[in-house]
Amino acid sequence: MRIPGHPSTLQSSTSEASMPGETRMLTRVRTMIVLAISLGSFCLSLSRAFAQSPSEIELGANFNHTSGNAPPGVCGCFSMYGGGGWLGYNVISSLSVIGEVSSQRTSNIGGNPAGLTLTSFIFGPRYSWRHANRIVPFAQVLLGGAHTSGGLTSGTTGLTGSQNAFAMASGGGVDVLLRSRVTLRALQVDYYLTGFANGSKNNQNSIRIGAGIVFNLWQKHRLAPVAPIGW
Repeated sequence: MRIPGHPSTLQSSTSEASMPGETRMLTRVRTMIVLAISLGSFCLSLSRAFAQSPSEIELGANFNHTSGNAPPGVCGCFSMYGGGGWLGYNVISSLSVIGEVSSQRTSNIGGNPAGLTLTSFIFGPRYSWRHANRIVPFAQVLLGGAHTSGGLTSGTTGLTGSQNAFAMASGGGVDVLLRSRVTLRALQVDYYLTGFANGSKNNQNSIRIGAGIVFNLWQKHRLAPVAPIGW
């Protein structure tokens, strides 16, 4: 995807209070220890809350941010915001088949008023580690196609244009079961590859980060009740 104009990059900065190096290091170590203990206790309590029986069918939606790139010599990176939805079928306890549709948009890059919309249609397997009961890490590889439109589409010079290409999203995340039929998609991170012609290597390597909600539509077995969460 060709992005005309001046480079647009995201910058972040951090600052710390003025203190001796040794004191600052000890403060960091203590903070990390406290956070590690708190996180471990929280996860252990959640895992004991109740045993999870995976649903047969799930329906999910999320909000996501995509950090994209452009051909060499133009803009090094840009951000796109959007969302997506997916439908999943649980083949066995840990393996599901997922079909996902997502769309992101950006505009006014480097002062250019034209925009860019990227929509993908991908599907593939997802593996979930359900041994932690309420906390469920997962990994997935989804393949399919993508469609881009707008004045910033590669090969266009006006305010409209479109192109189709191969797309792949490979990554994972963490789900947290809130209720028997509602799950929080706490974090999802994907390597997002598209193959649009851009006059260079004809591919775009992006990172997609999102969070959302999942609805468990059909379960063969109800969740087994156990002791409530305790600290």
